[in-house]
Amino acid sequence: MNDINMIRALEDDVIFVNDLRDVKNLSKIRAPYNTIVFCRGGRIVIEIGGNQQVKVIPGQLLLIPAGKLVQPMLVSTDVEAGALLVSERMLKTALGRQVTIWNRAMYMKEIYVVENAQWLDGLESYTNSIFLKREEKPFLFREIVESFFRTMLLLICEELIHHDKMSDNGENASSHDKEIFNHFLQLLSTQEQKRQRVSLYADKLNITSKYLSSICKRVSGKSPIRWITESVMQDCYRLLLDTDLSIKEISNRLGFPNPSFFGQYFREQAGATPMEFRAKRKKVV
Repeated sequence: MNDINMIRALEDDVIFVNDLRDVKNLSKIRAPYNTIVFCRGGRIVIEIGGNQQVKVIPGQLLLIPAGKLVQPMLVSTDVEAGALLVSERMLKTALGRQVTIWNRAMYMKEIYVVENAQWLDGLESYTNSIFLKREEKPFLFREIVESFFRTMLLLICEELIHHDKMSDNGENASSHDKEIFNHFLQLLSTQEQKRQRVSLYADKLNITSKYLSSICKRVSGKSPIRWITESVMQDCYRLLLDTDLSIKEISNRLGFPNPSFFGQYFREQAGATPMEFRAKRKKVV
């Protein structure tokens, strides 16, 4: 692959993709990253999380949180799009406490498209200037990238705050509650085997399971068990559709005691066995 089509920076915390059409296996590369797609031309229709259809047209940003299953439904022949892939560590470093806004929009409200912001037109120009001309600024490249990402991500969060969907739920939660809930989401996103007891996550947060449950319900309206289950299912969907791993291999990777238990768990949540789901969805795609 030509280096100009995929540029890695900051110890792989950031990946710049100049043209999505030139990158194979992007879904496998993208999985652990938060993805920001610039649509320059054409049209993209995808399904995010196994249940939400999202359309992106020129002048819009597509935001995909780390770990979310993404399935292409329609990509027009004239599509032109680039992308920035941002690690969880970089996201947290750049946004600081404001990462709560991102998590709330991505995981609670499922807001995946930013549009009509005045600064969008210049965003890709700045991105290209930084990454495609990086050899011209070798000494300050890291500082430039870090500053650029902080500014860009804060601008995105500013737009997300004003989205209609952001006005409800969690209004009565304190900033301390939201901070703990944000740490809980980060633990979920980084845990390879997410199907764990609530107490395991609570212990890592130095709080009780009961307290974690009350915080989750105040901030999001959902219990920690529901968040864990949804995160586990996202990993199930992704491994079933984006890899050729066997059911036994997926079961082992996700920490299930055996394939039979995994099949029962999956069927209760998805209404089909893992094999049925894989066969049906891959046939559709």
